[in-house]
This record gives sequence, structure tokens and C-alpha cells, in this order.
Amino acid sequence: MNMPQIVEAGSQRRDCILDAAIPVFGRFGFRKASVDDLASAAQISKQGLYLHFPSKEAVFQAAMQKYLDDGLRLVQEELDRPGAPLYKRLMGAMDAWFGRHLVTFTPESFDVIGAGNRLSGSEVDQYKAAFQAKLAKTLADSPEFREAKNLCTPREIARVLFLCGLTWKEGHASRADFMKQVGLCIRACCQIES
Repeated sequence: MNMPQIVEAGSQRRDCILDAAIPVFGRFGFRKASVDDLASAAQISKQGLYLHFPSKEAVFQAAMQKYLDDGLRLVQEELDRPGAPLYKRLMGAMDAWFGRHLVTFTPESFDVIGAGNRLSGSEVDQYKAAFQAKLAKTLADSPEFREAKNLCTPREIARVLFLCGLTWKEGHASRADFMKQVGLCIRACCQIES
């Protein structure tokens, strides 16, 4: 009878380890983050970490998957904000997906992008496509967007917004400066007011 609680407790512990691992990879990058750093951040022993994950690579893959899952959930919450204008919902979604990268990852940790592509590139591509699909659906469903009589389709605009968002890796812009650029891109692409 207690088995589901044990499984649930193990799952919760695993999520705690992953939540602690994301900032470690964000600060040090994949190569420089050590198993000791990951265990310390999760407040468990190295052996305790290995009870849940067989390797640093396994922690990394699971942590990035959780980070991306959480990102898609946050994006959907922003896009679903009741009564919010389209511009605000798109800004919130772009911040939820890209803006949080600026506070999670340092320029020194950008090897996580290459590591993620090597370890699970096709999965990462699926997350990118899912993000763009969420933007496109929101645009297609929006009376504001339809009234603006855009020359591009919702899917094309979602792609441009995604490409604009990728610029978070360039330079050392603050989150606020980055979001100003995103706002300009949304206004220009969607022909809507802020």
C-alpha cells in the first residue's frame, strides 16, 4: 500500500535534483560542471546522485528536458492569459522561453547548447517546433492578428519570432534590453500595438 508514496517521493527527489542541476549547468556549462557540483547543489552525496542517475550525461539530459518542459508550460500559461492583449501574451511567451535563458545561462556555459544537441538533438528540435506551434496557434486564433491583415502566415511569423529570440545568445544584453528587441520584432511582424 505504501508503494505509490515511495515512488512519488523518489520522483519528487529526482525533480529536486534536476531543479538544482539546471543552475549548475547554467553557471559552469556541461564540460565544467562536475558530479560533485551537481550533488552539492542538490544537497545529497555523490552516491545519492548516482542512485537516481547513472552519469553526469543522464543528469544533464533529464535536467534539460525538465527545463524545456517547464518552459513550454510557462509559454502556454502566458499565451492563455485571459483578457490580455495579443502583444502582452506574445511578450510573456517570448520571455518565458528565451528571456529566462538570460538569467539561467552565462556566456561561459553556452557549451550546454552543443552538448544538448549532441546528447538529444532531435528532442531539442521537437521542443523548438512545439514552441513555434504554440505561437502560431495563438496568432491564428487571435482576432487582433486577423484584423491587422498581415502579409505573412501565423506560422511564418512564429518562425521569425523564434529566430529573433535566438539572439539571446549574442552579446551580453540584459533581459530587459533583450525584451525591448523582442517587443520591436513582435510589433513589426504582427502589425499590432504594444
